[in-house]
Amino acid sequence: MRLRAFLQEGRKMKVSCIIPARDRKDMVLKAIERALAQDEYQPEVVVVDDGSTDGTERAVRTHFPGIRLISTHGLGPGLARNEGVRAATGHVLMFLDSDDIWLPLHVKSLMPLLYQGFQVVYGVTKTKDSLGGSEFFIPERGEEISGQCFSSLARWCFMVPSSVAVTRKAFEDVGGFGQGDMGEDWVFFLKLSTLYPFGFVPEVITLRLLHEGSLCCLKDKGMEIWKALGRIMEILQTSDKALPEDFDRIRKMQVLAAKERQRWRTVQEWYMNMKMQGLV
Repeated sequence: MRLRAFLQEGRKMKVSCIIPARDRKDMVLKAIERALAQDEYQPEVVVVDDGSTDGTERAVRTHFPGIRLISTHGLGPGLARNEGVRAATGHVLMFLDSDDIWLPLHVKSLMPLLYQGFQVVYGVTKTKDSLGGSEFFIPERGEEISGQCFSSLARWCFMVPSSVAVTRKAFEDVGGFGQGDMGEDWVFFLKLSTLYPFGFVPEVITLRLLHEGSLCCLKDKGMEIWKALGRIMEILQTSDKALPEDFDRIRKMQVLAAKERQRWRTVQEWYMNMKMQGLV
């Protein structure tokens, strides 16, 4: 009875699911379907079609006429999410990239920690790498962090938007996501960690596919990495939480990227190279 009462009280916190999409007609339909099929909760779904030319908007309107759909024009994933948040009405904001899938207990797993008072919570993402032929978890087993996460996030981004929930207050306190097709999530989480402790759910709540069209694929000779590290350095420079070793580590990452970035196909390959160098 106590658990039932707890779940009923938690459902008073309205959840909005923000899905940015660009030219992912088939994938986004699966993402929406899974978001609407959550156990115990029925989240509001807001899809942001960010300049698709493959019929994404028409497909969404045809298959899911009742959900909220807004159109933008090539803003990139971070700014598109911000537009989705503006259109959403929920107190709790959850994000789902169009090529990811929520598992049925996704929302139900995250809500108890939010109800306890956490402003930011996250769970485990299982990634299938169709390029490298492997599977891996984010965060890695044994690398999970809860509470004060700034120093850990200054080392590496160990969460993905599709497994994170934030309150609207926390989102607004840091100004939402920034620009860029890569690293905008890392910057967002790092900024959140300067203000709030994070709650962690140890269950796998999201499935992620790393494929040729993923934003985690490097398409500009690794310049995306260079730009992302520059934005992380800017956050460190404005934070009183950053330590000298945090700056030193990012500088070493920049040196490694300058030498090796053209050889890496994906963010995962970048990560594995940094791990071999003892940088993460």
